[in-house]
Amino acid sequence: MTKKGAAGKQKAAISRRVKKPSKKESTRTVPGAKKRIPEFGAVTPAPEKSPRVLRETKTTTAALSLLEKGIKLLYQREVRKARHEFESMIADYPGEPEIVARARSYLQICEREEAAHKKPAISQDEFYSLGVMEHNRGNYDGAVSYFQQSLHKRPDADYIYYSLAASKVMKNDVVEAIENLRKAIELNEDNRVYAKNDPDFAPLHSEKEFADLVGLKPVKEPESTNS
Repeated sequence: MTKKGAAGKQKAAISRRVKKPSKKESTRTVPGAKKRIPEFGAVTPAPEKSPRVLRETKTTTAALSLLEKGIKLLYQREVRKARHEFESMIADYPGEPEIVARARSYLQICEREEAAHKKPAISQDEFYSLGVMEHNRGNYDGAVSYFQQSLHKRPDADYIYYSLAASKVMKNDVVEAIENLRKAIELNEDNRVYAKNDPDFAPLHSEKEFADLVGLKPVKEPESTNS
């Protein structure tokens, strides 16, 4: 056998003994080394799940603008205005289901806030009754406040002006007492007689304007005598 043939057989034998890396084995390069060394058991980590991106349409920007405006108003405690923005967004942009769902959630918050702060409306008669009660208790400031609120609902009610005048007398607001009494008499002539005999108006008997208004002779104060 020639040297060339023996060398060929030896090379073939060596190549059969060297294990070639399988497809499942990964390789890595060591810095400074020329050969790639097989690396067993290396697992490639799964990619992190990307956050969901809002599907954009031609109306997405406008819908988000209304939503953000409503949220801002809600944080500013402008609940009624915020509710209006959310309702408008839901009505105007039904093709934006994800944004509509968010708006509905905020709309529920608005409804809860309004329900928590909603108070039953007080009627005109209730304001007047509260005023009479406070007048009888001697709380004339409170009585005046209730009578004035009652007048906002019934500006043509003569009996409210009459009661307001009586409370003003107790507060020693002579000018306003007479003004309100005059209004009560203009609306109902019977109030002239009532005021003339009502003890609440007794402090005004010495006032000429009151005496002329109810047809009463003013009471003259006794003249002081020099001792």
